[in-house]
Amino acid sequence: MKYNIRRWNPILIAIPDIGIGLMWGSLSNVVAFYGYLYTNSAEELAKIYSVAAIIGAVTQVIVGILSDKTKHRWGRRTPWLVYGMILAAISISLWPLATSFNMFLVLSGISCMLVNVAQCAYYTMVMEVVDKDQIGYANTLSRTSATLGMFLMGWLAGFLWDARHPSYTFFTMAAIILLSTILIVPVLIKERPENYTQSEPYRFTLDFLRNKEILKLFIITFLFFGSNTLVVQMATSLFAKSYQFSEHTVGKLGMFQAFASLCFGFTAFKLIDAFNRKHILLFSTFGLAATFILLAVFLSSSSNSFILYGGIFIYGLFFIAGKVCIYTVLSMIAPENKLGEYIGLLNFCIALPQFFFSIFFGYMIDAGYYKLLLPFAAFLYFCAFVFAITMKLASTKIHKGKVS
Repeated sequence: MKYNIRRWNPILIAIPDIGIGLMWGSLSNVVAFYGYLYTNSAEELAKIYSVAAIIGAVTQVIVGILSDKTKHRWGRRTPWLVYGMILAAISISLWPLATSFNMFLVLSGISCMLVNVAQCAYYTMVMEVVDKDQIGYANTLSRTSATLGMFLMGWLAGFLWDARHPSYTFFTMAAIILLSTILIVPVLIKERPENYTQSEPYRFTLDFLRNKEILKLFIITFLFFGSNTLVVQMATSLFAKSYQFSEHTVGKLGMFQAFASLCFGFTAFKLIDAFNRKHILLFSTFGLAATFILLAVFLSSSSNSFILYGGIFIYGLFFIAGKVCIYTVLSMIAPENKLGEYIGLLNFCIALPQFFFSIFFGYMIDAGYYKLLLPFAAFLYFCAFVFAITMKLASTKIHKGKVS
């Protein structure tokens, strides 16, 4: 059997991200639905997201470093990805055993930690099993498949979810997370040692603080994903508990955001390497800020679910463009011999704002200030836009076999 065929590698390596996307998509719906069976406080529910985020932030950095040093017959990244997803699937299947909020907090925190273990190794692996001129293509496909996982999660939350029988949804989640990985890695995709870079002996440094462009990218990432916390982790608290949309309406939001991302992926994945990454990032952050402002204006005078669906669909288009761009830019500007470590740092900048902003958003919702949150999130995206303006990137046009 042939492995690592150039034509198929970017497509096959994207499939495990379905399970990762499904897990993170669940935070905006069924995790919140199940948590609200034990509490009525958005701030208390935010503990699930803040605990998961801080565990994830630490886990991502550690796994980024350790995976660079791993020696296994499957390679550097594959063991972390495969075993992380297997254990995550098992832990999710145990969620129905929770009998209190604190018990569910612990179980969901373990699941998030295990998915973070797999995710950090996976995002590095995506860029190592394809040729250099396919990195942008592979990143776009993997993020697009993650949104397919979100789409499936939206379907599960919008149609399959039943608070009286949560095990139906949780067992289905576990099966998708497990199969999307073990049927591909290492069965159809094997690591390519020739794409490894020589790692230096690890020592803790703050070298990234001396690289202005990496520092700017980390700040943009912090703001980008901090704002996203409002419509992902806190979606149920904001739209169901505050704006009074039904659980099934909120559950379907993931489908609309995922559908938008799929539209972007299937129409733009072949063209993304032709555009300057800075321009894509500017387009994304400004569009996200404008979308939140418009959504806040419309929701202040209407509770029409189609306005909410439309706003989230447009948001999804801008978000996936920026998300893909962030990872691709990092692969261009990070030291080659520390790619795993810098992926871990980037994921730290994704997880850390979720810790802070989930607590803050939960407090504001419980205090009755929920109408201020969409404009505030828009302000965060505008700040990311300003930082993106100041970035200085080399030419990003990619030719077969080389980057110019």
